[in-house]
Amino acid sequence: MSTAPMLEVAIHDGPVAVVDLAWPADCGAEALFVGRTRGETNDRLGDLVRLEYEVYEPMASNLLKAMALAAAQRFDGRAVRIVHARGPVAPGQASVVIQVACSHRAEAFAACRHLIERIKHELPVWKRQIWERGQTFVDGCCAAPAGELGQANARTPT
Repeated sequence: MSTAPMLEVAIHDGPVAVVDLAWPADCGAEALFVGRTRGETNDRLGDLVRLEYEVYEPMASNLLKAMALAAAQRFDGRAVRIVHARGPVAPGQASVVIQVACSHRAEAFAACRHLIERIKHELPVWKRQIWERGQTFVDGCCAAPAGELGQANARTPT
C-alpha cells in the first residue's frame, strides 16, 4: 500500500448508521457489516425492549484504532470505518457498523468479517438486555487471545 489508509473509528451514543464516505478512487469494492438488535422473546421475561451497551471508552477507542489499522494493513484496505453504539439500541436499530474499502471484493469481505470477529471477542463492551419483565447481561467472549486462554487454563497451580 503506497499511502496511509483512511481510518475512522468512534463510539457513538445510541444507534449508529452507515454513511456515504469519499472513498479513495482506486477502491473497486466496499464491504459493509451492520449489526442490528434482533427482536427476541424470552419465555420468562417477555419481549426484548432494547439492548444497552456499556463501553470502557478509552480502551475501546484505542483498540478500534489498532484493529482498523491492522485490518487495513492485512487486507490492503484503503479505508476502514468502525462505529459502535453506547447506550440504548432498540430492535431493528444498528449497534455496530463496519465499512471497508479495498481494491477488490474478496479482501473487503474478508476484512469486514475479520473486524467483526475481533470486535466480538476483544472490545470492552458489555451488553445488557432489557426485557418487558426484567433484564439480563449477555455472556461475552473472553478478552484473552484463544491461544493464551488455552495455555492459562492448562497451567497447574503452584
